[in-house]
Amino acid sequence: MRRYESKGRRTFGARRDAVWAIVADTNRMNRAAGNVPARYAWREVDGRREYVASARDMGQTIEWVEPPYQWIEGEFIESERRFVTGPASGAFFNVRLTPVEGGTGCELSMGFEGEGPLLGAVGWAVRLRHRAALQRALTAVGAALARGESLAGDASEPATVRARRMLTVGYDPVSSGPRTPVDAAALAVRLDRLAREGVDAGLREKLGAWLSERPDEEVAQMRPFELADVWGVDRRAALSLFLRATRAGLVDLRWQVNCPVCRVSAQVAEGLSEVGSRVHCSACDVSYGVDFGRYVEAVFQSSPALRRVVPAVFCAASPSWRPHVFAQLTLAPGGARTETAALPLGELHARALRHVGGADVTLEHAPATLAIALSDEGVTMAAGGRSEDGRTELRVTSSASAPRTLLIERSGWSAAQVSGAVVASFPDFLDLFATEAPATGVELTIGHLTVLFSDLTGSTALYERVGDARAFALVEEHFTLMASVIARHEGAVVKTMGDAVMATFPSTAHGVRAALEMVRVHDERQGALGLGVKIGVHTGACLAVRANERLDFFGGTVNLAARLQAQARASEVVLTEETAREPLVRALIGALPERAFEARLKGIEAAQRLVGVDARGPTAPAPGSGPRR
Repeated sequence: MRRYESKGRRTFGARRDAVWAIVADTNRMNRAAGNVPARYAWREVDGRREYVASARDMGQTIEWVEPPYQWIEGEFIESERRFVTGPASGAFFNVRLTPVEGGTGCELSMGFEGEGPLLGAVGWAVRLRHRAALQRALTAVGAALARGESLAGDASEPATVRARRMLTVGYDPVSSGPRTPVDAAALAVRLDRLAREGVDAGLREKLGAWLSERPDEEVAQMRPFELADVWGVDRRAALSLFLRATRAGLVDLRWQVNCPVCRVSAQVAEGLSEVGSRVHCSACDVSYGVDFGRYVEAVFQSSPALRRVVPAVFCAASPSWRPHVFAQLTLAPGGARTETAALPLGELHARALRHVGGADVTLEHAPATLAIALSDEGVTMAAGGRSEDGRTELRVTSSASAPRTLLIERSGWSAAQVSGAVVASFPDFLDLFATEAPATGVELTIGHLTVLFSDLTGSTALYERVGDARAFALVEEHFTLMASVIARHEGAVVKTMGDAVMATFPSTAHGVRAALEMVRVHDERQGALGLGVKIGVHTGACLAVRANERLDFFGGTVNLAARLQAQARASEVVLTEETAREPLVRALIGALPERAFEARLKGIEAAQRLVGVDARGPTAPAPGSGPRR
């Protein structure tokens, strides 16, 4: 079998992580090299389930299997293609980075192998094409680095994530990809709709420029929190912008269900009604229950009325699409491999691709060695010693009965996603998309959500004292006050029921902080009228459901929050004892008077230990009798 290989090398005056951030985007690299895009699908090949790509190249239809790429961040990438049809039996594209004086050396190699008269006839021509392609790819790397090599941002972020912000400076058609034209008239009309909704002019300008100037792949799937970091604006302001831009027809909202194992999209739905309670990840070949709060992400794409974009895929296994994966290595049964690398500090998780289980380690400094063993039973990992130069020797062995692909992941890092938990406590979403809810009968689990219930006391007497019209106006003022405080603390009003308010928050601290301020603001404005407010806050799992054609939340957490509110006195916030002991909550409560008591709550058999916090202040008299501590 003959092997045709071409190489290209260049030295860049940039840090290794900056060069890695560019070359790890192998989708961009393949496009810059002039390779053809492909279509991917899962298929049975020789009795095995494989991810098969097909494309047209040099007048022929070719198909290939793309095994998992191998890489270590900042060091190398090894990729291969095993052809199902076409003149060659295989192809490869490799990257290796080395430190050099004043920068980083980058070597690219690509080629193919096979046998037969047809391959011999065209082999020389393809090799010449590959040489030119490598030079184009290296030139594209240099052009990308020239647009900003600083990789600004938190050093704990993967370099490929920081590079996305760097690459939004300027536009290079070779490395950035195509940019389909925008309908300028439609864009202007829809931006004007945003202006009429009171959206900040600076944000409107940023979104309009992004939709009209960025390449197709950057407007096909937009993450508001990522773009907030690019634009240097508040993340919640960016999310509000995109939600309102959806209503204005500038972008479309989609729901991406991410696999909890590989963190890659397993499904994209056009509405929450299309998201089921279970999803199958084709890449991992596993099915799992959908946690709306953790696994469902709100993403946005340019409206087809403005730009019709279909991003081309040149390789489906790009390391840049899996920035949490620091290293990915394949070992044969009985195989061993030793490499050196600068490991990221923090929490690391090692697992075998498409196999359950793994091992964890937390690194506070670079170890001298990291030993990882793969077997049919699972994965073990142990760090040893302390590195003197910041680099670690990776010693990987496998006693498994079949080939295994090892992944070393940053388990403590997550992408800047607008998760379901964020959406569930975001006021603009609940206001603007009231009917966006799961299908009837479908319950989506939210593993962690803070729920607040408040109730107004003294309203009945108020109606008798000042009359219906005046009392009604005062109650409406109360709801407005409560809603403004809830929004200030990143919460959202789900609904009002009589004199009660139900709200959701992204964390317990947000909910408790809002509750304390709700009492203070209410007492300052309406306390002299004989009105009071009492509040219960609880955090836990709940269900997102469709109720009365709206998004609503049910479950034990919701019920318990309502029961806690029923136990509260005027100007008091009631929590479970466990919640009140949380360090962040204790810091918020500070010296406020507390009432410790037990109560039997409806639907809960055992008596519950509760804490009532008098939100009026440490010098305020206790409302009624009862012990305080």
